[in-house]
Amino acid sequence: MAKASTQKQTGFNISNLIALTILHTYFYIFMEWLFFVTKPSPIAFGFAEIVQTFFLSSGVVTAASLLILFVLALPAILFKDKRMAWAACFVPAFIFSVNALILVDNFTYTLLKFGVVTTQDWKKVPYTIGFIAFLLWQIRMAHQGTSRKKKPILLPSLGLFAVSLIFIIPTARSNIDFHSSKSEVVAVKRPNILIIGGDGLSASYLSLYGATRDTTPFLKEMSKETLLAENAFVNISSTTASTTSMLTGREPITVQVFRYPDILSKDASYQHLPNILKMAGYKTVEIGTPDYVDAQKLNLLNGFDMVNGVSASTPVLDVLPKVLGSSRAAFFISTIIERASDRLLHIFFIRDMRNPIKEVNSPSERLTDEQRVEQILDLFDHTRQPLFVFVHMMNTHGPHFASGKAASTSDSSSEAEWDKSLYQDAIVSFDANVKRIYDHLASTGQLENTIIVIYTDHGFMYSISQRVPVMLRFPQSQYKGIRKNNIQVIDVPATLLDYLDIKQPAWMTGASFLTDETPADRRIVSITASSPKKIKPPFSQIKTVQFIVCQRWYSLNVQENIFASGIITGHTYKCNENQMPSEENAHQRIIDYLKQYNYDVNSLQ
Repeated sequence: MAKASTQKQTGFNISNLIALTILHTYFYIFMEWLFFVTKPSPIAFGFAEIVQTFFLSSGVVTAASLLILFVLALPAILFKDKRMAWAACFVPAFIFSVNALILVDNFTYTLLKFGVVTTQDWKKVPYTIGFIAFLLWQIRMAHQGTSRKKKPILLPSLGLFAVSLIFIIPTARSNIDFHSSKSEVVAVKRPNILIIGGDGLSASYLSLYGATRDTTPFLKEMSKETLLAENAFVNISSTTASTTSMLTGREPITVQVFRYPDILSKDASYQHLPNILKMAGYKTVEIGTPDYVDAQKLNLLNGFDMVNGVSASTPVLDVLPKVLGSSRAAFFISTIIERASDRLLHIFFIRDMRNPIKEVNSPSERLTDEQRVEQILDLFDHTRQPLFVFVHMMNTHGPHFASGKAASTSDSSSEAEWDKSLYQDAIVSFDANVKRIYDHLASTGQLENTIIVIYTDHGFMYSISQRVPVMLRFPQSQYKGIRKNNIQVIDVPATLLDYLDIKQPAWMTGASFLTDETPADRRIVSITASSPKKIKPPFSQIKTVQFIVCQRWYSLNVQENIFASGIITGHTYKCNENQMPSEENAHQRIIDYLKQYNYDVNSLQ
């Protein structure tokens, strides 16, 4: 009897732990999946893609959880003793506890505007104690189930996992084949490439382009050595989408990236300039701003070696694309891992959780441009292979501006929004930072082995109808001169590839202006992204579509069906009237453009 009693106490049944791990994982993924698929999106996803994302994500996370479970449960399995199963019980308990933490945080932050991210110092302690207490309770509950003989939920749980495997196996096979078949490009000696983006620069405020105040004395002097576009324009109004255009050389509508948090997907995740340069032997680095100019958050794959000071190569980020490719499931898994780790590291006093909106809008919260310059100089001093650096300067980001080192400590909350005087001060600081970089490259002998690109993501106050700066300095001032015909941001990658003698891929829609003018009457497409609160079918995140032809802009507000046109201020090259479309013709061409990308235009007819 005593022996039987001991066996009853120590007997171990792993089947219940397996079922619990599967169900807790699927519930966790479901709640996160529900949170994301109900957020406003620029794309109306089909039912099949939504379901696929859920089952792929759930299956992959479940497989990883079960692997950890079996490793931790091995002693209990071998000795058939549930007293050795405490470690294994941690797996389902931890998953459920993390889910509970995120659900509570989402609820309190949505309704009450406080949550994990708003807690500092001792205010984190209730979250810490609550999480530990809940985790220990869940471990005990899981451990109690290890000796139960009934298995009513095991088969349904395994059935759920089996459905995921139906999605995972063919996806994994195709992506493993894709990665194994990629060819490496043999590196040759190439110049460094430094793309410097200044946030929200309108040409009319730059003395380089004739502004009264001398805001850009260095750029004006440097322009004598550059290929300068007098009439350049952006392709979209938001920073995330515009920097994506610069990196891909494609119109935003072709990749469906209009504003944060839109992402690249499918083939577009691999079709970009950083990928081409990386394959050509470049070390690739992005110095932007977390979330908004962030290749990881954009799902830009196989592009940058470093993103905002963090290596782009991690075990999770390396494995997921090989199994799931550029699918939304791979991106979704990376996102939920980050959401969980950010909160746990915060409440356990390891690393403070960031507030990306506060960081981008408050000069006192974000990385200063001077710190960005230090990173650039350090990279050039310590990198031996060809270097590609994509940097986005933020001093000129509105509605509050910064103009130097004082930005790291000053309080901008009392300043008027979009103050033009402060904006011009910020432009002066941008000019000074470019000069500092230029002088360092010259003094270290790297200037004549470096291509420097100056551009912006949008005009002042997110304008898309104003001229913006675009200039390229090539080694030994090659190709210096002026381009008077219209240039767009997506032309820059094509021009760089032209200089490097790398064939422009068919998916890149920009045109090189390296050796000649682009057609005077070419059509440039620019889009104004809609407010997240106004996202709705059939145009989702698109507010206006604008065509620029010669010195005239034509704009259609697709949300209100309002058409307008006008003359571009300060345009320096005037076309004849017969080179520009009539308003009626331009209106129809914009509608046809939307139809080309399968938008329902019935409301515009």
